Amino acid sequence: MEFVRPLIRFIPEVSLPGRHVPFKEKLMWSSIVLILFFIMGTIYPAGVTREKIEGFEQMQIIFASKLGTIISVGIGPIVTASIILQLLVGSKMIDIDLTTNDGRALFQGAQKILTIVIAFFEAAALVIGMRLVEDPAQTTFVIFQIALGSILLMYMDEIVSKWGIGSGIGLFIAGGVSQRVVYMSLSFIQTEPGKFAGIIPNLINLVMNQSLQFFDLFALVFPIVATIIIFMVVVYGEAMRLEIPLSYGGIRGVGGRYPIKFFYVSNIPVILASALLMNVQMWTNLAGITPGMNTEEMNIIQKVIYYVSYYVTMGDLRGILTPDPTYYGRLFDPGVLLHLLIYILVFIALCVVFGKFWIETTGMSPEQIAEQIERSGMQIPGFRRDRRVIERVLNRYIPQITIISSIAVGMLAVMADLLGALGSGTGILLTVGILYRLYEEIQREQMAEMHPAFRRFVSRV
Repeated sequence: MEFVRPLIRFIPEVSLPGRHVPFKEKLMWSSIVLILFFIMGTIYPAGVTREKIEGFEQMQIIFASKLGTIISVGIGPIVTASIILQLLVGSKMIDIDLTTNDGRALFQGAQKILTIVIAFFEAAALVIGMRLVEDPAQTTFVIFQIALGSILLMYMDEIVSKWGIGSGIGLFIAGGVSQRVVYMSLSFIQTEPGKFAGIIPNLINLVMNQSLQFFDLFALVFPIVATIIIFMVVVYGEAMRLEIPLSYGGIRGVGGRYPIKFFYVSNIPVILASALLMNVQMWTNLAGITPGMNTEEMNIIQKVIYYVSYYVTMGDLRGILTPDPTYYGRLFDPGVLLHLLIYILVFIALCVVFGKFWIETTGMSPEQIAEQIERSGMQIPGFRRDRRVIERVLNRYIPQITIISSIAVGMLAVMADLLGALGSGTGILLTVGILYRLYEEIQREQMAEMHPAFRRFVSRV
């Protein structure tokens, strides 16, 4: 990685604050960045067609993007660069000591350079693959504008990380999902005469102008009910944890606990599984399969790609478990049931595979955690100080919780989509996790504001 060091000095950087940043000022910076993110989602690059692009809602949720605007690739390059480098460092393919300031600076600089490269690559793939440009002569200029939008998000993320609260990436994802949920539930924009984009305005309109039965009203508001239920289940899961007692070897009576959260793998398996299946869905475009194309018009390769893409992706299964009469007949269709079974099995299997892979390559396996605990000078109470003892205790829990949590987050994401929850299952999982961590950080910030002495104590911890 030393070969990128000379390039890092040419990359601009947001300076660290040279003083304590008050909570209100951090809140101000985070709010400004979030508002700028929403504004960027309304700016279209010069030369881009403004036709609405359908079928990529999942990608826009995961990458906090809005297709057609300057944030068409969103935080995709930032996340991709971060995952690539973390996997390379975690698997020891790149030797960087992240415990030192110099190592962290090298890692962050390399991540910025990789993000810029990926931003141009993804922008080019998006513009050319989706034919966003009206005039082919403007293709290069449009690619530059979209890549620049992603690079600006990278620096906005750095501003939030250093001057604000939480992470800019988390803020963008939560903001995008929340905006979508609010729009789909409360928007008074009319999509056609007498029909609104939001569920609540539609409900009010129907109640005032028609006599509806309770079941019809419940079917209308069910997506909101499903969203609230999934949200509460995820919050409960985020709060569940198993704590392993630890003690300092050289100091009697002093100890701590190592928490193993129920969602030990976080949202990573769902994100990676959704991204992989999203790529499978794009195979149909690459194979020349157009919407509405009859299977009789396809060749053998196109038919194979079509059926694989159909059965392993969500497709028209979304909302199939809602109490809507239009779905009742489909639930008893053998083809739909086969599609549902294959999709659930493939998605859960991918979540388990990615969960185990992520744990092994990012320093969260029992062996790596045991090594970290031993280096910190702690041990399991009642046992001698030995890494093998710590590893044996961790092996009772981490491999099992990895599989259980991967299945749990996968099933929550699938059920949210099947129930028609607003913002999609992946979006709800991401948003709840982000908001939960943001809430914990705000609590720490408020406690640190209580007294200067307490603030110094928290900074040491």
